[in-house]
Amino acid sequence: MRKNSYSKKTNTLVSAAIISAASLVSANVYAAGAVSAFQPWAAGNDLFAGSSISAANSGLKSSYSDSVGLAYSAWAHTGDWFLFNNHDLADVTLTVSGDSGFVPGVTVWATGGSQFDGGTAAYAADGFSLAGFETPHSFNATGAIGDTGTHWMANGEGGNVLETLGYAVSGASHAAGTTGWGESVITGANDVSLTNTFENGVSGSTGAHTASLVFNDLAAGWYAVYVGGTDKNTAGGLYDLTVSAVPEPETYAMLLAGLGLVGWRMKKQHKALNMAAA
Repeated sequence: MRKNSYSKKTNTLVSAAIISAASLVSANVYAAGAVSAFQPWAAGNDLFAGSSISAANSGLKSSYSDSVGLAYSAWAHTGDWFLFNNHDLADVTLTVSGDSGFVPGVTVWATGGSQFDGGTAAYAADGFSLAGFETPHSFNATGAIGDTGTHWMANGEGGNVLETLGYAVSGASHAAGTTGWGESVITGANDVSLTNTFENGVSGSTGAHTASLVFNDLAAGWYAVYVGGTDKNTAGGLYDLTVSAVPEPETYAMLLAGLGLVGWRMKKQHKALNMAAA
């Protein structure tokens, strides 16, 4: 796993400002819906501690990165978008497992109290990429929100995304000077969050046809996921996406305490019944 050089700000005032910024979205004038084809989950997009959600789909070979024509940036309309609503504080693992033709890349963004609105096409603050494309036909899938190529989806600008949390790339790395929006595309799992507002650390791993991200203490709220291929030399193919939530230790402690109390009460009732029958 590789982490980039972004430093997290632990100042609680900064975190509070990011969360409260969601309330300003309704005051912004923009044409949301540049991305609207969100992919379905097998059984709904609600994630609870101790549960998982999954989806199966097919991915193109370089919709996430490695497309020479896009200067290695992502192409929003050829990759797959998913939304999920995390209901409980938990450690959450997201895994993409592809077949022999699919080399995956995946990014997760936080949108807080509302689901991703799709952002705005050709948002002026982004301009044109190195390859000559506007967002989100080409966009920055690996940078922090506020970087060039992300304004189309950023809260207070073209969309309602509050923070990029992390990304994982199984294919080749691409240096910032060669990419469409000046972003770095780094092989492996990368934590690009700027605060601890939505999680307390991002890790993960990648393999030839797998990419995973692990979010410590993922906060309740909505999250957007983008999945695509990262190797132009492959054919593309099928993949499975799974998101699993593991309860926090204190949740386990409460559960065990509750089970212990139930067991004690049942034992007490059983003893009372035996005494009454004697």
